[in-house]
Amino acid sequence: MYSFFIAYTTSENGELMKSTAAKIAERMYELNITQADIKRATGAGKATISSWINGYTKPSSLYISKLATCLHCTTNWLLSHDDQKNNIYETTEDPSIECSSKRMTPIISWTIAANFSNNIPTIINHIVDWTPKLPHLSEQAFCLVIQGRSMSPEFKPKEIIYVEPKIALADLKDGDLVIVRYDHNTQANFKQVVIGEDKSDIYLKTINPDWPHQAMQPIADFTLIGIVDSKLVKYR
Repeated sequence: MYSFFIAYTTSENGELMKSTAAKIAERMYELNITQADIKRATGAGKATISSWINGYTKPSSLYISKLATCLHCTTNWLLSHDDQKNNIYETTEDPSIECSSKRMTPIISWTIAANFSNNIPTIINHIVDWTPKLPHLSEQAFCLVIQGRSMSPEFKPKEIIYVEPKIALADLKDGDLVIVRYDHNTQANFKQVVIGEDKSDIYLKTINPDWPHQAMQPIADFTLIGIVDSKLVKYR
């Protein structure tokens, strides 16, 4: 359980800092996010993050957008005096309507993707970009930009993959490529499915033969977010 000290001041700016600090602490507790997670997501130093959490300073424009993404909330809610939780997300009534009307699929961050299976909506102001929609995918499909080389050589950094979240664990086949979340990690993971002698004997692995961590892990340790349908390669 998290325990935070919130600094109180009497100035108007101090009240804003107190409100922001309390919201940061609240979202960290609700999402089981640590200061180390925030550091990785924002690039801010440990002392800076501690100052936000304790209410001594508020996040600057350099960090606020990344912090809001990490905490799955809007910058407006984080910095305002509004405590209404129904204003934590700025979405349409159905985010898929926005995607459908554009005939486009949203590209989202790996942090947002990690919570997709928890029914946290795709936040409109957290969409990284749009890419052409594939007609055979559902309205809930989304895209991710490849980071790192754990799935090389087939998937390289900056390539875009299409993910279909409407997939059941029982429908997975040997060799399928999936997006999953491990335990309480705040970022999604890209893995390949390996099915043993029994259909229920399912493991996940990376496909880069030179990747240092080659051990297969049981899929039971993960939450299935979606199956990778295809990829789009951009050269500029």
